[in-house]
Amino acid sequence: MWWSALTGRLEQAKALDPVVERVAGVVATVLPRGPVKDALHGTWLGHALHPMLVAGPIGLWSGAVLLDLTAGEQGRDSARRLVGAGVLAVAPTAASGWADWSELGLAKRPKRVGLVHAAANLTTTVLYAGSWLARRRGDDRRGRALALAGVGGLAIGGYLGGHLAYAEAVGVSRTADEPPGPREWTDVAAAVDLAEGGLLRVDVGSRAVLLSRVGGVVGAVGATCSHWGGPLEQGAVQDGCVECPWHGSRFRLTDGGVERGPATNAQRAYDVRTVAGRLQVKGR
Repeated sequence: MWWSALTGRLEQAKALDPVVERVAGVVATVLPRGPVKDALHGTWLGHALHPMLVAGPIGLWSGAVLLDLTAGEQGRDSARRLVGAGVLAVAPTAASGWADWSELGLAKRPKRVGLVHAAANLTTTVLYAGSWLARRRGDDRRGRALALAGVGGLAIGGYLGGHLAYAEAVGVSRTADEPPGPREWTDVAAAVDLAEGGLLRVDVGSRAVLLSRVGGVVGAVGATCSHWGGPLEQGAVQDGCVECPWHGSRFRLTDGGVERGPATNAQRAYDVRTVAGRLQVKGR
């Protein structure tokens, strides 16, 4: 299909990279890593927040257009309120989207598509804001026309957002398809191979498991970062957590829970024990 081919060309549009870098710098300044950005990522939800917030503006604006087309004068005031509510709902939705986009690191293709996705959504917001102003001034005809024009922006932005989620896997757990851990205790390494404060990656069947020893306590969690697939064994141990070397996500070494984003999905945790100088793991 032509739209798929066009999106493919957009993914390869290196001319967008200078703009991407400048915008990324601004977003990093406005939204530094910390509790606020983690909240926008959705670390407290266990999955990305942005897709849930997107439904707000889309639903409100779609409802307004439906009233414009079917309710006539009786729906005029309600349509205006829906348009205005949709404009207000854009702020947290956009903030969460920018937070996720800014943590894509060296992944240039989704950054290029995401920039155009944001531009389409900005244009849509401007159209609906203009629609609300026109309606408030009593120019309902112009307000309805601007809202209908906004539907086109919603379609473009929605298509690109779907592409980011389902084709580029932005916001999708990179470990969701990992099989569960072994049901029986499985020998994986010699205990002496795991130093205090160290990390050791071992393979358990088709699973990559990260062993750690902090304060004499041995932990075992998935070794592939759920955010973008980073190698956690190359990360740093800090305050009982491992920090992903790619985008800085932190996971607790005891249970795999997310301590800091951009990751929103926990690492799979394993039980671990030492028997006759050997480390063994089992799925929980």
